[in-house]
Amino acid sequence: MNNFEVNIGEMFEQFKQLTFKQMDSAIKGAMRAAANEIKNETISNARAGIKSYNNHPDDPYNGDSILDAPRVTKLEDRYDGELSIKVHVMGSNKSNSQTYRFRFLEAGTKDRSYRTRNGNIHNTGHISPRRFFDRARRGVNIENIYLERISRAIDKVNNETA
Repeated sequence: MNNFEVNIGEMFEQFKQLTFKQMDSAIKGAMRAAANEIKNETISNARAGIKSYNNHPDDPYNGDSILDAPRVTKLEDRYDGELSIKVHVMGSNKSNSQTYRFRFLEAGTKDRSYRTRNGNIHNTGHISPRRFFDRARRGVNIENIYLERISRAIDKVNNETA
């Protein structure tokens, strides 16, 4: 995918020939594809970095695992008329869900401790940040995915009309 090249001027000329509904569908599909690529890359980074969770069974109550945490939210119009789509790693808010742990692995935690009954301080350690999402965001070339999907949609519409 890194070798994809497109002539922007030619693509915009073809883009002008589409109806508004076809343009809207092509743009939304391209945005979803780019967001899903980041989500999948985040999951593959986490799968490689979290060895102990790979063999851990899914939650028997909800059927989700810690690798279900990266999610793509719905495509929405912002207040200024621009489309936005969000990929986040915060997990689910469902009760008994196991995905909330992913955010601690992504961002890390500070040193934790508590005071025992005798007044002694018991250090419980910290979690160092793994940055699965940041590495995925830097590693995926979103522009190429976006342009490839839009040009594929334009070609599809042009082939249907021809």
